Amino acid sequence: MTVTLDMLGPSHGGSTVARLDGTDGRVVFVRGALPGETGVPVELDTDPETSRKRFLSGSVVDSAAIAGPSAHRVAPQCPAAARGAGCCDLDIIDAEGSVELKTRVVLDQFARIGRIDLDDAGVPVRQLSPAPFTGYRTRVRLGVDESGQAGLRLRASNGIVPVTEVGCAQWAPALADGLAETLAEAELTPGAEVCVALGEDGLRGIVEVPAARASNPRSRSGRRRRVPKGQRRSDTRIERRVIEHQGTGEPGTVTRTVKGVSWPMPVEAFWQAHGAAAELYSGWVHDTVTGAVTGTAATSSAPSEPAEPTVSSEPTAWDLYGGAGVFAAALTEALPGTPVYSVDGASDATAAGRSVLVERDVRFVTGDVADALAELSGADPTVVVLDPPRTGAGAPVVDAVISRAPQHILHIGCDPATAARDAAGFIAGGYHPESVTVVDAFGLTHHVEVLVHFTRQG
Repeated sequence: MTVTLDMLGPSHGGSTVARLDGTDGRVVFVRGALPGETGVPVELDTDPETSRKRFLSGSVVDSAAIAGPSAHRVAPQCPAAARGAGCCDLDIIDAEGSVELKTRVVLDQFARIGRIDLDDAGVPVRQLSPAPFTGYRTRVRLGVDESGQAGLRLRASNGIVPVTEVGCAQWAPALADGLAETLAEAELTPGAEVCVALGEDGLRGIVEVPAARASNPRSRSGRRRRVPKGQRRSDTRIERRVIEHQGTGEPGTVTRTVKGVSWPMPVEAFWQAHGAAAELYSGWVHDTVTGAVTGTAATSSAPSEPAEPTVSSEPTAWDLYGGAGVFAAALTEALPGTPVYSVDGASDATAAGRSVLVERDVRFVTGDVADALAELSGADPTVVVLDPPRTGAGAPVVDAVISRAPQHILHIGCDPATAARDAAGFIAGGYHPESVTVVDAFGLTHHVEVLVHFTRQG
């Protein structure tokens, strides 16, 4: 059933909200539409006459037929998405409109879930859209189908769009250059995954690995992943294999560099997707802490050997979900002489951090973050930085942080809903958001990063 609707505001997830005319005025979440557009032809997924749902969904039939298109609407920018890949679900908007749309989503989520109207509370909200808006992604994980072809996953499917046929508009040029030819010659293993990463030095690495759905059924976002057809979760037939290595480092690694510090990282290890993001977030941590905590750190201290934590009464800083210790490094510079505890599950990233930051007073703690914080009960943090997965930190971690009463909390959230939920916990615990920064680090998609600086009240 096709109807013509006027669009209201954006919703979290990439759709735009509209309402059906008539007595019920039910909400419709429309894919492919932009806020403020009028006279939009929409194909509804279900018949409103027979559906008992309180809301409906649909998609734009023909963007050229929109009577009043948004000034920020552009032609679709991603060839892979046009073929059905799930990579770029918001490639119909320009950079200016994208960050504005995502800011509205963040404000809405903080009001609905966080129970705080940032505007009414006088909290400054800053917008950042790091360049470039397209061609920014420096790492990608591809699926390998039953015929041995690598490609982007189809939307809501385990099928792929082969890279030999089309690429993604998010990919950095140096990441994409010659990738299709290299993978076509690699004799890939059906059911495996291919990880491609580009270091800050411009050198690329490619490895074939067991599918994350088999070796690790939960992604960094916390969601359980599907197992590709014909593959068992316990499938061990696929071994890690280096397909391409550029540079002089250990095969299967790329060099990640932030603020002059370089980490040799496995190609498949987590790193910020946008090439400018790690430097941007590290700078935000450093500058925020430096500006807010001047004079609270000790003036001198000899670096100590990284070790598991011991009970201490000295001021400290925490870097939770710290990975390789990028933010821990920033904290050591912002708070000279203050020990920094970096807490995260054991991984190749934490191993790299232990090696690279050996001359700094960074003490790596491995294990589940909520459980590991109990080991830090004697360390009183002045500053806590959290960079949780998409599921957020959650109540146990939020409560554990609040119980130690740090003066400053810096939260880096990659999902506005869970960031708002964590914010509600901190606010209930006596903290106030001093500033919010909306970072459009995922151009062409609905994803957004939210940086929040909280201070303890009273």
